Amino acid sequence: MSSGNEPLIKSISVSQMFGLYTQNKLIVNRKYQRKLCWTIEEKRNFIDTIMNNLPVPMFLLAEVDNGNLEIIDGMQRLDAICSLIEQKYSLKSGFFDLETMPDTIDLVRKGKLLQKGGKITSDICKTIANYPLPVSIFTENSSRIEEAFKRINSTGKHLSLQELRQVGVNSKFANLVRELSAEVRGDISEDILLLNNMSNISLSNHRLNYGIYTGNIFWINHEVINTTALRASRDEEIIAFIIANMILAPGDRDAYNADTLNKYYGYDANPLNSKVPLEMTKIEDAVDRISLKIIKTQFNTIFSLIKEILEENKSTVKNCIFTSFTKLKDLAYPFQAVFMAIYTLIYKENLQAVDHTLLYKNLKGIGNDLFSDDTLDQLRFVVKMNSTISFISGKIRPAFSIARVSDPAVDDWTMQCTSIIMKSRTEQNFYDYKIGLTTFGAKKFNIECLEKIIKSLTAINNIGPNHIGYILIGIADNLEAAENYKKVYGESYKTVDRVFITGIEAEAAALHQSIDRYTHNFKEYIQNTLSIPTAYKLHIIQNMFTPLYYGKQLIVLKTDFGEPVMYNKKLYQRMFTDVDEVDPTQYNLIYKKFYSV
Repeated sequence: MSSGNEPLIKSISVSQMFGLYTQNKLIVNRKYQRKLCWTIEEKRNFIDTIMNNLPVPMFLLAEVDNGNLEIIDGMQRLDAICSLIEQKYSLKSGFFDLETMPDTIDLVRKGKLLQKGGKITSDICKTIANYPLPVSIFTENSSRIEEAFKRINSTGKHLSLQELRQVGVNSKFANLVRELSAEVRGDISEDILLLNNMSNISLSNHRLNYGIYTGNIFWINHEVINTTALRASRDEEIIAFIIANMILAPGDRDAYNADTLNKYYGYDANPLNSKVPLEMTKIEDAVDRISLKIIKTQFNTIFSLIKEILEENKSTVKNCIFTSFTKLKDLAYPFQAVFMAIYTLIYKENLQAVDHTLLYKNLKGIGNDLFSDDTLDQLRFVVKMNSTISFISGKIRPAFSIARVSDPAVDDWTMQCTSIIMKSRTEQNFYDYKIGLTTFGAKKFNIECLEKIIKSLTAINNIGPNHIGYILIGIADNLEAAENYKKVYGESYKTVDRVFITGIEAEAAALHQSIDRYTHNFKEYIQNTLSIPTAYKLHIIQNMFTPLYYGKQLIVLKTDFGEPVMYNKKLYQRMFTDVDEVDPTQYNLIYKKFYSV
């Protein structure tokens, strides 16, 4: 590749670039890269440029560890190329002909790619495959890579202002907003991700049959913002303002506008300006003072409560706040006001939501007179936002009571479960789902099933240290199992992303057990099994939770034991969705992951 720090300018054919893609050499750093959100029209327009042998912008890659290439500029374009070849979408004239390139011929032979019908002509496919992509490759450290990305995009118009704010900013506030935003959208993943896996969490419209359908994302589904605003990261701006309102002292809050966000992020359109704004220092101090964990829990708790109330009433944010017609297209400020009103009652006044029905009733139509074009613009000012929050708090207060003990409403498991489900798209090794602990309709636990769960936990644990793995019980990972559950128990299920929430209530009832007794018996079995060490038994039991998710009771098992665990005196390791026995000659490799020599 390149030598030294001087960029190497060269051309790489589409065929060669796809070869790097299939070798898992192209990686994405989500700390600064934007969301994958091109529409099918944008993908087709770019491919049309290649088909007509017209010039395309330079691709900028950075050579990092193990010869991998981190994409600095050109992620959307590379995805358009690779997903076309992988048959994930077609041009108007048909699908890419997999007989065109040696790599695709080999993938078809191995059963890893399947040709879809209605092919583009061979000549056009060869033109695409042989097209020389202009590429600049350089070797730098992570901070220089982020600086390069920032400078490339600082003068362009293809990134939104919020995306530009995030570039190269490694502040706690910026990372917190980015992570929470991804959790809400559902495109959460590790920071470093293969380009191959990005399509699993791409934001897609109904014409792209992969990724995350934008219509199902909270902000769109509830008509808070539209798809165009989501692509411009308006959702991140909403969360940024909410977090700032939660953690800053009243005297430190500034107007809810673009200039204020620029200061929180330390963003300046001039990349040479290195001055740190006072507002950035204040918000970083506030994050440190309260702690990331507490801020996340509090945000997720309120967000979960809002989602649950709307779900219970089969309503949306817009239909709840407005009962009469409204021309308003952006409900960011009204949502912020409602969120902060509930936050104030729970976390500032130590109340708990005891009557969801009354809470929804008191919110219903609250925006008819409260929010208009004129008042909406005034909500940018702190004084007006504060008075609106106070008014809403007063209206909904009757649905709350004093929290004498730990508040059951202060529970962020709705968001945590959603996060686990979304992460399993790209990190299958660390997550598993089980529909229950019995054979359908049986009157006792299925011991083979219980042991399989325990073995899977050890296998997930043995992937390595500094990772957390989960098994969720009460979730089917395929439609057939969910339908069978419904047929046997007569209970409906809830579809979330690509899994099906069945819960464990019906199974417990079939055993004539309460949820508490059902869970107790499961813990008792773990305690008495001879297949795992005593210390790991204790670890499983102490990290077992029984949250309510979309009205369904689940059992969540968590593992991060910190050392290898044997199952029946053998080591197992999770590989994608399989549990593989480790060859004894390879045990030392497992132990080396956990113990430094």
